[in-house]
Order: sequence, then structure tokens, then C-alpha cells
Amino acid sequence: MHQTENNDPSESALNKLFSNIDLLSSKMDEVDERIDYLASFVGLEIGEEGKEHAEPPGQLAGLSLDVLNKLLSAKDANALRAYFLRVLSLFRKYIKSIIVFGSSKTKTGVTSTSDIDVAFIVDDTDIQKFTLEQLKERLFAKMAEIARGFSEKIHAQAYPLSEFWSAIVRPDPVIMTLLQTGVAVYDTGFFVPIQLIYRNGNIIPTRESIDANIANAEALLLWADDTLSKKLSEDLFRSVVAAGQALLMEEGYLPPVPKEVSKNLMAIAVEKTKLLSKEDVDKLDDVVKWFKRIEHGEVKSINGDEYSKQYLKAKEIVDKILKTIDGLREKKGLPKPIIDKDLRPPSQEQEKYIPKSPEKKV
Repeated sequence: MHQTENNDPSESALNKLFSNIDLLSSKMDEVDERIDYLASFVGLEIGEEGKEHAEPPGQLAGLSLDVLNKLLSAKDANALRAYFLRVLSLFRKYIKSIIVFGSSKTKTGVTSTSDIDVAFIVDDTDIQKFTLEQLKERLFAKMAEIARGFSEKIHAQAYPLSEFWSAIVRPDPVIMTLLQTGVAVYDTGFFVPIQLIYRNGNIIPTRESIDANIANAEALLLWADDTLSKKLSEDLFRSVVAAGQALLMEEGYLPPVPKEVSKNLMAIAVEKTKLLSKEDVDKLDDVVKWFKRIEHGEVKSINGDEYSKQYLKAKEIVDKILKTIDGLREKKGLPKPIIDKDLRPPSQEQEKYIPKSPEKKV
């Protein structure tokens, strides 16, 4: 026989009451926990009026609320304290130190809109699910997300403990700045001793760290040169290829792949229709081959003079092709191509790369 549910109103009301009591108890526990955290941030008044607060109890390392208020406006200091409490309530077991640094501490170049720089050192020694890079990304995103709820000025960085130690062993300029200008707002006995070692001059660059910086400097310079060469040459290559393809399409042909553009233009625009000269197509072909040599690593670097010559070749052939297309459309009674140059105005950085014609030597 099917058993019906117990719909006794009095029992239902009691169950609801007990549920509410459990919920209230949970909330009270949460409030008590937050009060405990808050207590660690509240300084104890010394009896005599006018004297500064005593150092706060708990996890705060050497920074009273009075000192924090000297670094920031009252509004910013309050927002920062609330932010720290929230982070600690979520991640306290992982947080080794919280440091305020940069202009907020040094007052150098600080304005009412300056960022408040905060660094969290997070224990990653028992985190196995993510790589170091993944962990850094997740930490940064989470700290930034929490910060937005308190102040748009808070700029938080999270450093895994293992990476922080590596930056001490092989001195990293960013971490050295943190040690130089940072003030520990929360510390588990980790940051302050290291800062003392730094200030006593006992963190000394090793030969390996110096060699690593030298290698890094050379690698970045080569990378910058390589990137610039490829980017500038590729822009010219794409420009002349696009112009050549446009002319062939205007004449009713499908656009060929880039390596076939010169060959097709020679057969159609030079030999068949006489729209271009052999010298015109040779200029286009020179730019294409120049780019291919750079792309394939045959040319490692380019200088300004070489780029200027190739740029002028590209500009001459592109201008010639565009005028040719204008003439063809005019003969057909068709409107000229509408090119809205305002759609993509050159940036100041782009304008720097547009060279002037080389001066002729007398």
C-alpha cells in the first residue's frame, strides 16, 4: 500500500523553524569569524591622549592603522582594509604576506587618481592542479575581481611563493623594488625578515643571475629586430600583392596566390593588355622576393635605408596600379573605387615608419 506524505502543519512549521535556526547559527559563525579578522586590524589605544596607536595584534607586521592612514587618504585606507579582510577570509591559509608598495608608499608622483599597488605572496607549494603560469593567471584574475568590489584604484599582483624565492636567489628588479619600497600590511613572518636581509645588503647578485640578464637582453634585442624586420617587410609585401590581385580581378581573372602575382601580371597586364611595363612588375617582384628572403631567414635584419628603398618601390607600383584601375573604370563609365581613408587613420607610431624619399647626393 502506498504511504502518503506527512502533511501535518505543526510538524512542517517546526521543520521550517529548525532550518531557520541552523541558518541563523551559520550566519552568526560567519559574523564571529569576520569580527576576529577585523580585530587583527584594529590598533589598541595607548592610555595617554595624543599618542599613536600601539602595533595591532595578530598577523599584522609592523604597520599600525595610523601609518596606513599616512600612506593613503581615509577613503582609500578604509577600502584597502576591507579588501584585505575579504581576501583573507577566502585565502588566509595560502596568503604569506600582503605588501603595499610603489607610489602609494613612496609618495613619488602620487596623485588622487594614482593606483594603489598591492602585492600578495601566495603559498603554491601544495597546489598541484595548475602550472605556475596558470596559477599566476588565476590568482591575478581573482585578486583583481575582488578588488573591483572595493576600489577601482587597487592594483593587485599575486606572486607564487616558489617564484618569489627564485627572484631572491636570482635577483629580479621587480621583486627588488618590492623589497625596497614595500610595507608589509600582513605577514606570517616571511616578508619582513627577507626585507631586512635586503636592506642590510645581504642579497647579492650571482654571476649566473648576471649572465641570465645578459642573455635575456641579447635575446630580446634580436627578437625586436627580427619582429620589426618581418612586420615592416610583410606590410609592404601584402600591399603590392593586394594591388596586383586587384588589377587582375578588374580584368576579369581570379586572384592568384601571392607567389604567382608577378607571373600573372607579366602575362596579362604587360604582354596582353599593355597596362603595365616590365619595370613596374619587376618592382613588385623585387618587394615580394625581398620579403621572402626575410621570411625564410636569409636576411636577419634590415636597416632604414634598405627599408626606404623597398617602401618607395612598393608605393610607386601600388600608386601605378590604382591609377590604372581608375582609368579602366572611367573608360567603362563606372565610378572609381571609394576608399574611405578616415576608416583607418594611421596612428602616430605607424606614421614614424613612413620614410621620406632619400636625399640625392650632389
